Amino acid sequence: MIWGGSYPAIKATQPFFPPLAFAAFRCVVAAAILLAVGLVAGLRAPALRGPDWARLVVAGIFGNTLFHGLMVTGIHRTSPAHAALLVALSPVFAALLARLLLAEPLGRRRLTGIALAFLGVLVIVMRGGHLDAGTWTGDLLSLGASVAWAAYTVVGKPVLARADARTATTWATVAGALPLLPLGAPGLRTVEWSRLTVGRWALLGYLSAGTIALANLLWYWALARAATARVASFSYLIPVVATVAAIAAGQETVTVALVAGAAAVVGGIALAQRGAGASARAPAGAAGRAPGERSPPGAR
Repeated sequence: MIWGGSYPAIKATQPFFPPLAFAAFRCVVAAAILLAVGLVAGLRAPALRGPDWARLVVAGIFGNTLFHGLMVTGIHRTSPAHAALLVALSPVFAALLARLLLAEPLGRRRLTGIALAFLGVLVIVMRGGHLDAGTWTGDLLSLGASVAWAAYTVVGKPVLARADARTATTWATVAGALPLLPLGAPGLRTVEWSRLTVGRWALLGYLSAGTIALANLLWYWALARAATARVASFSYLIPVVATVAAIAAGQETVTVALVAGAAAVVGGIALAQRGAGASARAPAGAAGRAPGERSPPGAR
């Protein structure tokens, strides 16, 4: 619910907050909160070797600098439902990258799911044959965000053999937030801070403290108390919640292309993930994860 509601909420920031400035603001606030919570809980720097620290920094750049920069900019240029559905493709891109970089297998079921998901993308982006240059650019940026999150998942995966997921996520968030500061600084200077209403401050709090910091902490709290597959299955609701919320907010129009594309994307992702469980019968291996275990589906 928290992640799904973030897409129409980010769209609502468009009139008063430039996209890169907003990406920098929310990531820096979230990083500060995660660090503070971690320090109270006894957070320490993980005992990693030099190459692992480099990998963690690169993962942070993919999963925070690029992901949030591309996602927020994409949402400002397309509809929240389109962005949510396209960003939700990250498990599909992660499977493809893992095949290329980690030699992980791709069974027939996963390939079928990937093909179905990409068919859904084509239907969504084509908008029933009515292409618009502005929204089409937003769709591409959202796809870029999906690829960035997939790269974050694959690049950071080996680090989890030597650091717990919550600690790695905290330091990756810090590493990814820092490059956003110079990118967002020009836009941050244009924000009329004194004219922000209480409602807009609440919106900013929800999109920084809520959708990144709190949602990640809740994710790991749930993983500690329930099976990974059961927790991860709720991530399929993110684009559904985003679409319903966008329609309720008047930001989205229901079309046949949207419904058909959404069904293909969500169905394809679910099929690909089921295929992951079927093809990963081996032990956890270098990643330190059980078969089918996933990192959070994106700190939206």
